[in-house]
Amino acid sequence: MRNIPRRKFIQLSSASGAFLIVGCIPSTEGKEKLISKITSNLPSIDLNQFISIGKDGSIILFNHRPEMGQGTYQSIPMILAEELEVDIDLVEIRQSQASRELYGSQMVVGSRSIQTEFDKMRTMGAAVREMLKLAAANRWEVDVSNCTASNASITGNNGQVLTYGELVEDASKIKVPQNPPLKDPSEFKVIGKPIHRRDIPLKTNGEAQFGIDISVPGMLYASVERSPVFLGKIKSFNESEALKVQGVKQVIATSRTVYGRSRFGVAVLAESYWAAVQGRKVLLIDWDNQNLEEVSDLTIENESLAASNSKGDELFGRGNTDEILDDSKEVIEATYQTPYQAHVPMEPMNAIVSIKENSAEFWGSTQNPNGVRSFIAKKYGISEENISINYTFMGGGFGRRSMTDVVEEAADLSKQSGVPVKVIWSREDDQTQGPFRACSLNVCRAVINKERKVQALEHKVVAQEIRNQTGENMKAGRQLMGGINTDYIIPHLSVKGVLRKRHIPISYWRSVYHSTNVFAHESFIDELAHRVEKDPITFRLEMLDQPRYRRVLEEVAVRSNWAAPKPGKVGKGVATAERSGAYFAMVVEVQEIRGRIVISRITTALDLGICINPDTVKAQTEGSIIMGLGAVYSGLTIKNGAVNEQNFHTYPMLRMDQCPQIETFIIKSNAPPDGAGESGLPTVAPALANAIFDLTGKRIRKLPIDMDGII
Repeated sequence: MRNIPRRKFIQLSSASGAFLIVGCIPSTEGKEKLISKITSNLPSIDLNQFISIGKDGSIILFNHRPEMGQGTYQSIPMILAEELEVDIDLVEIRQSQASRELYGSQMVVGSRSIQTEFDKMRTMGAAVREMLKLAAANRWEVDVSNCTASNASITGNNGQVLTYGELVEDASKIKVPQNPPLKDPSEFKVIGKPIHRRDIPLKTNGEAQFGIDISVPGMLYASVERSPVFLGKIKSFNESEALKVQGVKQVIATSRTVYGRSRFGVAVLAESYWAAVQGRKVLLIDWDNQNLEEVSDLTIENESLAASNSKGDELFGRGNTDEILDDSKEVIEATYQTPYQAHVPMEPMNAIVSIKENSAEFWGSTQNPNGVRSFIAKKYGISEENISINYTFMGGGFGRRSMTDVVEEAADLSKQSGVPVKVIWSREDDQTQGPFRACSLNVCRAVINKERKVQALEHKVVAQEIRNQTGENMKAGRQLMGGINTDYIIPHLSVKGVLRKRHIPISYWRSVYHSTNVFAHESFIDELAHRVEKDPITFRLEMLDQPRYRRVLEEVAVRSNWAAPKPGKVGKGVATAERSGAYFAMVVEVQEIRGRIVISRITTALDLGICINPDTVKAQTEGSIIMGLGAVYSGLTIKNGAVNEQNFHTYPMLRMDQCPQIETFIIKSNAPPDGAGESGLPTVAPALANAIFDLTGKRIRKLPIDMDGII
């Protein structure tokens, strides 16, 4: 992902003579105000210039969100191009600088980029279009209603044509409309079309730069040895053997902070990464692991089961659930368990930081460029305006790259060594040091009334909470209930949380608590459907009046041929969820083949409002489903206070021959767009578990699933 080099700016400026820039600045009312500027010196622009039109006809659209594979690199410019009436293939897409002052939050998490930028991008594109139309109308001395914008040109009613480039100077004199007319969705030419992404060729031909590709003059590489028992402290270390390795320059103790807790390590700094790793291998470190080696999967499970007997903190309540459950003679109950999961993005964690007396610079892949700047500013007392942030394409993030702990390591080592330092985590570091997706124990209880309807349901979540990992506050927060569908029409419904705190660090992982809670909730709903002998989709529809939930369930039923008779040795399961405003339903079909259960087909229906690029949405959906399948088949285990799985040989990713046919059907909608990057993942585990039950009669309540051990 390339920022515009200053020399390139100057070259463009010289070629075109002038640029019309349209962007935003904060207004006195607290809202952003659209303004325009004419300039021949693009580097001097101090507004968030999303659109730049040169007198030579060049058009640059700026993407201000980091790109980690989710497609914002092209999707955000597509929104601008739609209202601007330009062909996206003829537009240069550039990555903006990192600046909170100009762009606000540039963090990419929770599939929110399109949600938060859609209206602003449309308004900005439409404003420029209307300015250009009025400029042409003034030149031709006609009413603006006689002017039409298309293909980067304005056409008059008599057939006269002026290109956008020819109108730059005239348009710059026109006041920017703050509420320009927007196109009706029926008129869209760019939005909703399967346009090939510009970043894909860059990533396949080697031109794209990721954080791990960057090097800067004078830097040293660092490889850090950390205690496998997360809160281990350094008692002593011997660096003598490491310093004998050719290329090793220094050995330094360091630390990083993960949600309020310090994680310690010893770093080997060298002229090459290879030398740093070889030096690390011969370090001698004596750790104080504070007796945390006693923690294991079994101790965590037993502690969670004991905690589940407590009442818990109510996170959502309707009716008198406790009273109904206490008074009922028959309470249906089921307990579900999900393990810790690692992020394991294709590009391991890395960062380059240079700390100087009054300035600093960062190079790398991050979901949170302004967070990196703020962290360095606060830590070292450097003004944010003196901190440069150079962010690149990311080789995956899934929430892991929203944190600043790796940056903290690199910054600390740079400060101590006096040179830029590049920290690279190995795959083993990435997998065993965390932070991780939290493990969870979910206890669901329900009462069915005489009419065979769910009268009361309690869902209790026993888990760590990302926002509350340290301190004495043991009150569970609403974050713990992510993904639990409270739209089901159940008169007495309660969601409770039982907060646990452990030395094992957790953080945001693709879809966060949806990835654990939906497995429990949708599996339990399925159990209730079978208890009352109702079709699982019909049972859900009878409890839902939310139209978007109903649409995706009805659509997936049709697309999967749900009602058709199933051949022998075939089972189907369904699950539905909402994530980041998008509604999703999935049907998984399994077959028994030669005594083994395999997934033969996954059918999905998705309502995400206006779809910007269906190719990108389908790719994101399929990617999240594949990640969900990986989490169904694999999980992290804790042994002697540490993660047991060191690399992909014990924590395998999904293989091609394990991936079934996946069909994604996007429901057409004119509603504002919602997030699509995570919605496919939460439904994978429950839909698969429900399909296995449909085929075998066996309930799966604990992940991961051993597909070879079911029959």
